[in-house]
Amino acid sequence: MEVLEPNWNAPKPTWDEANAMATNIDLVKVVLPTHPFDEFVESLNKSHTNGGVQLAAFDVGPDPVFDWFASRNRLWEFDVMDALLVRPTIRQALPELKIPDSFAESAGFGMASAFTLDGALADALFRGGAYHQQKGDGKKEKELAMAVCDAMFGLRFGEVYRYTSSAMWTPYFYGIAWDSSDIVFDRRLRRLWLIAITDTD
Repeated sequence: MEVLEPNWNAPKPTWDEANAMATNIDLVKVVLPTHPFDEFVESLNKSHTNGGVQLAAFDVGPDPVFDWFASRNRLWEFDVMDALLVRPTIRQALPELKIPDSFAESAGFGMASAFTLDGALADALFRGGAYHQQKGDGKKEKELAMAVCDAMFGLRFGEVYRYTSSAMWTPYFYGIAWDSSDIVFDRRLRRLWLIAITDTD
């Protein structure tokens, strides 16, 4: 069941209801196609030699409490996002990300425009990490970033919500310039994407 439109008659869930939902809602890891994700991951791992990228997607089961927040672009509220991130399904799918059992402080995700996601990914590909030497005019990187967005959500930028963080929210990150994390929620497919990039000198 898609969450493209909010049910404006539904009452706002309580903190306890939101926490219970985030703990129990069904999350299923998605098996990603080889193209274009293998090229994307390989390129970032190569250009971020002391770090790399972590990428995964999860289908989110139906739940009226989740739908209330997701349809309104308010997954950051009541720490719903943080509670979802520490779920075993996500932690086990991304062991190298080293997500803790719980957060002492917020992971720091805030709302961002979905329409600039391809630009952020292209920038990471072109700019690279600490020791990457930029080459070319960036067209190849932009095209790969667009291919990734197309594979993620069919370039339906108006139907996805994006949340970003530059915080060192797990030990995977180094707390300097190359830390970036994106969470993208596809409201039509009920699919949650997580992309985390880091590097250090």
